[in-house]
Amino acid sequence: MPNFLPTHYGPVEGPLGFPMSDRAAQTLDSLLKTLPRSAEYEYRHLVTTKAPTEINPGQRSDVSWISSESPDRSREVVLAKGMNDAQFAANPIVTLGHAYYLPPVGKSLWRKRVRDGQRVGIKAKTIYPPRPEVWPAQDAWPPDQVFALIQAGLLQGKSIGFLPTKVHVPDSKEVQKNGWDNNVDLVIDEWLLLEYACVFLPANQDALVESVSKGSLVLSEDVLQALGLNKQIYGDGGGTQERIFAFTALEEIHKAVLAQIAAIDFEALAQKTIKETWYKSLGRV
Repeated sequence: MPNFLPTHYGPVEGPLGFPMSDRAAQTLDSLLKTLPRSAEYEYRHLVTTKAPTEINPGQRSDVSWISSESPDRSREVVLAKGMNDAQFAANPIVTLGHAYYLPPVGKSLWRKRVRDGQRVGIKAKTIYPPRPEVWPAQDAWPPDQVFALIQAGLLQGKSIGFLPTKVHVPDSKEVQKNGWDNNVDLVIDEWLLLEYACVFLPANQDALVESVSKGSLVLSEDVLQALGLNKQIYGDGGGTQERIFAFTALEEIHKAVLAQIAAIDFEALAQKTIKETWYKSLGRV
C-alpha cells in the first residue's frame, strides 16, 4: 500500500519521491534526463518565513509570499520571473508539511510575481475549503484545523518544492548591481514549481504546543504528526508534556553553531596546546 492518498495526489510516486499523475511523472522523468547531474540542479525546498500578508476569514483564504529574490542561506537567489508553475497548476493542491498521507488542506488559486517596495518574489493565494457534507461528522476536517492555526498566528510559514532548470554564477558586476554584497554564489534563472505546503516555524512551536495542551486548539492525531508534534500532549495537571519537532530551520541551526563557536576560548586552547607540546619535547609528558 502506498504511504500517500492516490485519490488526491495521483496514483504513482514520481521520480522525486512524492505522488503525482502518470503523465506528470513521465514528463518530469523526461525533464530530469535533460538536466546536468550536479548540485546546482538538485531538487530543493524553500521555506518562506514571512507571515501571510492577507487573511480573509469570509473566503477562508490567505495571501502569502512563497519565495523572494533575496539571497538565502544557501547563497542562492531564485528569480521570480523564472517560475514555471504549469505542472503544479494542473493539480494545485496545498499540503500540511508535505504530508501526503493527509488529505490536502488547501488549494492554490493563483501564483504570481509581485513587487512590494524593494521586495520582489512570488505571492500565492490559498483557499482552505469548508467541510463537505459527505465528510464523516466524527472525523476532523484538516483544512478547518489548518486555517484556525493560520488565523491564530501559529502556522505562518510556506514551503515550496522546486526544480532548477536554468542557473548561472553571477559575476561581480551583477552582484554589485543588485546589492547582493558578494553573498550570492548561484542565481536560479528558471525553475519548475512542483510542491507547496503550509509549515509552522520553530519560533512558534512553544505557543503552538501550549495552545494544544490547554485545549484551545483541538487537532487530530494526523495533523499533530504532520506538524512534528507527538500525539500525546498533556494539559494542566495531566503530567509531563512531551514534544517532538520534525522541522528545524537552517537559520536556527546556524545560530546554534555560532553560539557554540563563540563559547570556545581559542586563546586559552592555543596556550594549552603550546604548553603540552613544549612539555612533551622536554620529556615531561
